[in-house]
Amino acid sequence: MKHRVTAVVLALLGAVLPGVPAAAEGFDTEFLDIHAADGVALGAMVMEPSSPGPHPLAVLIGAWGGGRTQNIIPARDLANRGYVVVSYGARGFGESTGEVEVAGRDDISDVTTVIDWALRNTGADPSRIGVGGVSYGAGIALIASGFDPRIRAVASLSGWADLVASLSTNDTRHGLAGLVLYLSGKANGTLSAETDVMLRTYLQPRISDADSAAVIEWARPRSPATYLDRINANRPAVLAIQTWSETVFPPGQMAAFYQRLTGPKRAEFLPGDHAATESGGLLGLPSDTWTSVYRWFDAHVAGTDTSITTEPPVVTRARPGMQPPVYRSTWDEVLGEPHRTYLGADTLQDQPAAWTHGVAANRDTVADGGLPLAAYSLEALTGNPPNIFLPQVDPDSGAVWSQAPTGRPVEIRGSMHAHLTVVPPAATGTAVAYVYDVDRLGLGSLISYLPYSWKTATPGQPLPVDFVFTPTAYTVAAGHHLALVIDSTDPLFLDWNSGGGRLGFASTAADPAWLDVPVHPGRTL
Repeated sequence: MKHRVTAVVLALLGAVLPGVPAAAEGFDTEFLDIHAADGVALGAMVMEPSSPGPHPLAVLIGAWGGGRTQNIIPARDLANRGYVVVSYGARGFGESTGEVEVAGRDDISDVTTVIDWALRNTGADPSRIGVGGVSYGAGIALIASGFDPRIRAVASLSGWADLVASLSTNDTRHGLAGLVLYLSGKANGTLSAETDVMLRTYLQPRISDADSAAVIEWARPRSPATYLDRINANRPAVLAIQTWSETVFPPGQMAAFYQRLTGPKRAEFLPGDHAATESGGLLGLPSDTWTSVYRWFDAHVAGTDTSITTEPPVVTRARPGMQPPVYRSTWDEVLGEPHRTYLGADTLQDQPAAWTHGVAANRDTVADGGLPLAAYSLEALTGNPPNIFLPQVDPDSGAVWSQAPTGRPVEIRGSMHAHLTVVPPAATGTAVAYVYDVDRLGLGSLISYLPYSWKTATPGQPLPVDFVFTPTAYTVAAGHHLALVIDSTDPLFLDWNSGGGRLGFASTAADPAWLDVPVHPGRTL
């Protein structure tokens, strides 16, 4: 049944949702179901301008667990800009029936179903169509742009490019984030049997190689990168907005995906965690992120304002704090030049050194990646990364290498890379590396972190290990210094530690340990 929602109802919404106007002018709103070919009912909210069409069409797909009203604020804003807007929850979530397939074939077909419905039932213009979403909706939108050539623009906010890489880094699964997604999916949706099995398999403490391969086979066709050739053939204008400290979908994969896109494109990288920068806009607060979406659609869908296309397309905001945006023409222009320091016994120094060191394996320290989806979301609001007091790192559980204080600000731009030799106590194990910005009092602000696991090592035999951190933009203040911390476990990850013993670290003349930091030209360490 269709329910006509008038300005009176929107006025009621305005009483409970910040940013919703007391009366919305210029469009009508309906709540209804759009039926897919297999009978699944997609719960949708349709906003259509009252002026004569045809109008540009914006399809907004709900995030994980979200329904048709999750995007009510951006839907309203787009409708006020003259768009027909269809906002819907993906199958299995919100008011939609069916089962959650995690960007499966039916999810992609649903986008085409919604577009077809809008073209039949509204004044939408078939030549002006944009699709977007946050997180789950972003991934579905990107994949759909490779299958429906009518999509002229995509807005991907906190989305993913490679689901395989999102699930595991250096053979280390992102267990806590996966658990949060699984439990929230169970609580807020209807998972398909396949989805339920794959996510539970992924969360097994000791996953077998066969099960790991099955999860990878399941995840690969759910990755926009798998369909890059199709997306490039259709040439949608792609806007990708990602956070530097993304817990779920690290920004490196989106940077790589962006570089391989051949159509119109823009990428913005901002401080914060998953969905942090767009959440305020969903609540009606001022949002540069959603402003970029509106401008992108205006340029590439409606054709009413092309000013965003005159700006350099790579936009970065550095951490910490609320630093102004920097515009670059290419991703490569963002990156600094690697500056190498060597790991001494407990220092970061100019010359290589030979040494050995050991810590207790399978023991945590105060160094950790922070609470998933929370710690870095606070950074998006406050500008402050997660902190630890560096002297509290237990020296028997974690190794620390500290640099001398810097004489001037250091602009880190790109991926840091640490190399050293590990001497594992068992065939399987994990090490986790952290890089901190440490002030004069010893307070360390987390710049980046990364796990590394091995599953077929020879106990007691040296194993070269490389930590290639996800890219970031971070400015270390004058008088501060960098510190590298390595321990063997973190609550964020499903590690491969199999017991106690001593985890060794080593540097030799033939293979010295080092840390490369990409420094913006003119800002040397």
